[in-house]
Amino acid sequence: MGFNGADSETLRDITLTIRAGERVLITGPSGGGKSTLVRAIAGLLDESTVSQFGKRTTRAQSVAYVGQEPDEQILFPTIREEVAFVAETAVSDPADADERIREALDAAGVTNPLDAHTGALSGGEKQRVSIATAMAARPDLLVLDEPTASLDGISMETVRDAVHRVIDDSDSALVIVEHRIKLWRKLVDRIIVVADGRIALDGPLDKVLAEQRSALVALGVWVPGHSRATKPNSRQRGAKTVLSTRRLVVRRAEGARSFRIPALNLREGEAVAVTGPNGSGKTTALRVLGGLIAPQSGVVDYPDTDSQPHALSPRDLVVVVSSVIQNPSYGFGNRTVADEAPAHERAAVGLRGMDRRHPQSLSGGERRRLAIATALARNPRIVILDEPSFGQDAHSWHDLLDRLRDFLDTGGAIIFASHDQLLVRSLAHRVIHLGDGS
Repeated sequence: MGFNGADSETLRDITLTIRAGERVLITGPSGGGKSTLVRAIAGLLDESTVSQFGKRTTRAQSVAYVGQEPDEQILFPTIREEVAFVAETAVSDPADADERIREALDAAGVTNPLDAHTGALSGGEKQRVSIATAMAARPDLLVLDEPTASLDGISMETVRDAVHRVIDDSDSALVIVEHRIKLWRKLVDRIIVVADGRIALDGPLDKVLAEQRSALVALGVWVPGHSRATKPNSRQRGAKTVLSTRRLVVRRAEGARSFRIPALNLREGEAVAVTGPNGSGKTTALRVLGGLIAPQSGVVDYPDTDSQPHALSPRDLVVVVSSVIQNPSYGFGNRTVADEAPAHERAAVGLRGMDRRHPQSLSGGERRRLAIATALARNPRIVILDEPSFGQDAHSWHDLLDRLRDFLDTGGAIIFASHDQLLVRSLAHRVIHLGDGS
């Protein structure tokens, strides 16, 4: 099985059986074929872009799938309409739909009002709504592709517990792609490691972790207890200021509560992390600091420019700052990976052998790295990154960390939002924390 334009097959010689009620964790290196495999399991591959050989057989009456990017699967303007679309088709009596909607939203930890607009939700909030929509079907097979990658720690546990409840109360099979083995360890009973398009390991989770630890580490799997944070690079003495703020107040959406961003004086060679729970405004803060939207009040100042960032032309803005937004797919404008970023930048973040691939055919982690390579290739003074370590295995995570540190060493500055505390401790010199309702 392979994508049109790829230099090699994405999946090869895959023979796999998932039994009713089984709980399976699929993990492995970024770009190894995990997402393609679960999309094949769910019957979602597009035959116009993928060449397939072999046979898929399923006895499941209903299959629910939640992908990596919630923006790509939310269809309706409000939360109620989004979940109701599935709930109303899953019940025999329409009068039972409201109860099914509330049950699914509660299980997934969605606390937003039912009439909240889906377009105004944060990435993590959208992901929880997507999971609730899948759960409303009470499917025979639930397929989740990194469902917690854009969630804060509490939300990750909420979603895991919600999936646990749904699975425990049914005979549904669960197939989940995830780099965080520790988070799901008590729920799943089988692990499948996919690497280089093949099944490298397959067996009971505890047995594989105990007997194949070295092999897992070599493949870039995040083995529980193996990774440790390292200290950030030393800051440069006498570094110039590249961004400063004064009395900055921003608002996520029309009618939403405003919140204040603490004063910031960003210098060359410095990395600042923006942390906080889902819905606290991290993405909005990055958009304001990166000049993509205007603040409600206050000032963002780039030295050597005459206007506030949001008033600069795109041509002038990109000289100073380059932003990688939460869903990097929206930023690709070329038909091949090679046209998006130069070879040396792609190689620096571990992207090799996919020059002729379409950017949208990459895995979520690969798309994130390609977007960062593209941003760095513009040689900006500042890069702004929203969840840069999303979907990365241990090897690609370290490749990315090394490249970002190199950028800091040459005088660049970084502002990044992340739930990844290992990345925050390893890269950031300072942390701005945004709380609930900030």
